[in-house]
Amino acid sequence: MSLPSQTSVEAARAAIDQVLRETDQIKIIAATMLAFVVISVGIRMYVRLRMLHQFAAEDWSMLVAFLFSAGQCCIAISVVEFGQQAVRGRPRPVALNDTLAKWSTGIFALALTTLKISLGFFFLHLFSHKRPQRLAILLLVTLCTLTGIAYFAFSCFTCTVLLKPPGTELACAIQPVAEGVFYAFSVVSIASDFLFVLMALWALRGAKIARPTKVLACALLALGAVGGVASTVRFALLVRPVTRGNYRQSVYDVGKWTIIEHTTGVVAANLAMVRPLVVAMFKKLKVGASTWGSKRGTSGQGSKGREAVMGGVQGSRLASEGFARMEEERERRVTENEGEAYLLTEIKKEVVVKVDEEMRDKGGGASKGSSREEFERDFGYGRGRFV
Repeated sequence: MSLPSQTSVEAARAAIDQVLRETDQIKIIAATMLAFVVISVGIRMYVRLRMLHQFAAEDWSMLVAFLFSAGQCCIAISVVEFGQQAVRGRPRPVALNDTLAKWSTGIFALALTTLKISLGFFFLHLFSHKRPQRLAILLLVTLCTLTGIAYFAFSCFTCTVLLKPPGTELACAIQPVAEGVFYAFSVVSIASDFLFVLMALWALRGAKIARPTKVLACALLALGAVGGVASTVRFALLVRPVTRGNYRQSVYDVGKWTIIEHTTGVVAANLAMVRPLVVAMFKKLKVGASTWGSKRGTSGQGSKGREAVMGGVQGSRLASEGFARMEEERERRVTENEGEAYLLTEIKKEVVVKVDEEMRDKGGGASKGSSREEFERDFGYGRGRFV
């Protein structure tokens, strides 16, 4: 038996190094995105529970999405670790690893599905006054849910695979059907991400609010498109023709973007909800800067006028603190009365004006529902209001 040539040995070593390098990248991506998911969900829960004292349907569904997303990252790390053990020549549980790989793909679908449900609840509150938008949201969420459940079932309980090796014929008659489901789920997911954002931006576009406020609101809403970008990249990799030369790299690329897709969606959805925390931090910085500036102005003064200066400093501090308390009280009343205070309030201002104009055109200026007060009382975005 002839010994392998030096060229063959070097080629095998290069292939092993590539496998270890690519799988290490997958582990790093999974661990990093898992940390971001945990942090973002923790911040969201703090804002919703401690600051706003609210926990609605979108928060419950986001909690479920977090569990699926974190679980998929952990399973992906385990699958990669088992694979690296095999490359290094160590024993590994082959059957268990194959099962974990299938469940990793299936749980990805559940994570993305529950994320869309959470976004659906949020946008239903945002568009409670718009029937066409509500119907579109319900349709998108329903399609995401149905295709996501089918994706999960095909991935975990059938013989299908996400990427079929080239030049082989799988003994799986339903593989073409499964591929259709995989593609349909990706398309619906991409469409829902971008349509949700476009509907919200369109509603906010005509709101008569200050430009900086509108820019910040649009930036928060645009975060939702991050998941759509990741979904688009993964879908492009999924439909890319697979050959013998690029099959292994395609598996690695799809694996990486599978993790990135659902985790970036979860992180973006959570960061879009942290505006009250950002506002509170800016208020504290403003009060602290005002107090520090007042103290700095008293340096170098003689002892003769020190009492008067200190009295001025104390008065400035009290005034700053009083202003901050008034701002916090105003913010608290807004958030308690209107739930998603920022985006809902700004969009609702424009809706109130349009409703008043429509009622006046119909000659119902004095009828019920034509005034701003009655509109706000009757349409609290699906939530009870207490003044």
